[in-house]
Amino acid sequence: MVLTEVKRSKFYAYAAPTYGVAAAKAFINEIRKLHPGASHNCWAYVANRPENSVDIGYSDDGEPSGCAGRPMLNVLQGSAIGEITVVVSRYFGGTKLGTGGMARAYGGAVSAVLQQVITTEKSVTQALSFCCDYQWSNLVEQLQQQFKAVIVEANYAENINYQLVLDVRDIDDFCRQIHQRSNGQILIKSN
Repeated sequence: MVLTEVKRSKFYAYAAPTYGVAAAKAFINEIRKLHPGASHNCWAYVANRPENSVDIGYSDDGEPSGCAGRPMLNVLQGSAIGEITVVVSRYFGGTKLGTGGMARAYGGAVSAVLQQVITTEKSVTQALSFCCDYQWSNLVEQLQQQFKAVIVEANYAENINYQLVLDVRDIDDFCRQIHQRSNGQILIKSN
């Protein structure tokens, strides 16, 4: 939570990771309950990947149209952070800010709270399954480390049956390298 003050109005800004619209709405309701006496509880969310333009939403919660929720959403979209919801609870200080002043105040509150957000890069992964002779186990381990793949399962029988997970952006390169470096001996199928 970050508190900002503009002409005696207090803006309490909250941010939370939220995957999906349902999680975003649950967080919004949680903050509304925390600030039932606030003049306005304005919010915005990007409930999926940052570039997704479908799972987004915002509300001015009674402020003049376009003065709170939209500026908040603009800051979120400009941050390139996804799966996030922000709520700004305003306590009116007695001085009107005007539409431009409100837009700056709400956008500024979101910018301030985003400075405290710790982000992690999330990658899309895919599982790969393949079988190989024991002679290729060192090659598999080298490529697993090179591509930062996670070995989910390795069953040792007559051959080794591997299941590993890696970033989808690396799958083609991984498959090409393992095929070339094993002289075509390792067959990989995507799960």
